[in-house]
Amino acid sequence: MLGEYHVGRCTRNCHSLHRPLREGEWYYSVVMESGDDYVRRDFSAESWKGPPEDAIGWWKNRMPTAAEKKLVLAPPEVLIDLLRQMGNFPEKAKTRYLLAIMLMRKRLVRPWEGTADDSLEEGAMRLEVLADQSTIDVMPCEINRAESESIRDELNDLLYCEADVVSADEETSTE
Repeated sequence: MLGEYHVGRCTRNCHSLHRPLREGEWYYSVVMESGDDYVRRDFSAESWKGPPEDAIGWWKNRMPTAAEKKLVLAPPEVLIDLLRQMGNFPEKAKTRYLLAIMLMRKRLVRPWEGTADDSLEEGAMRLEVLADQSTIDVMPCEINRAESESIRDELNDLLYCEADVVSADEETSTE
């Protein structure tokens, strides 16, 4: 089983310039070991000189602006239902596999710990839905770098919506 690592959210401050990151500003985040823990440090683009030697990982991001809409993830039931439905579309196997990994990370599903049976296709992974203990079989897929961005965009379009859209839907359903 893969280990789980907890990395904090953006500090919203430049580690080297000791100033807040501004709206819309590009910044770099770095994860480094600190004893038995991991620390995150954020750097403004102007102070960035590349990742420190002891960095485990790093990435580039942009501070949100006040005008940007906040996106929210679809409810867990919708995510699980989408994972099930995507099984009917072989051309969506890679997207489905990434969705399964995302749902494991969000602890909505986990690898099934039951006994093996003949119904599991060779090479497939069986996942247990934590909410109802049902199972879903997913075939692992290799995804190359060129495909990863388009699959990520497809998942984002499927799984996220603007927060004010969700609020409006909730208001209408309560009337």
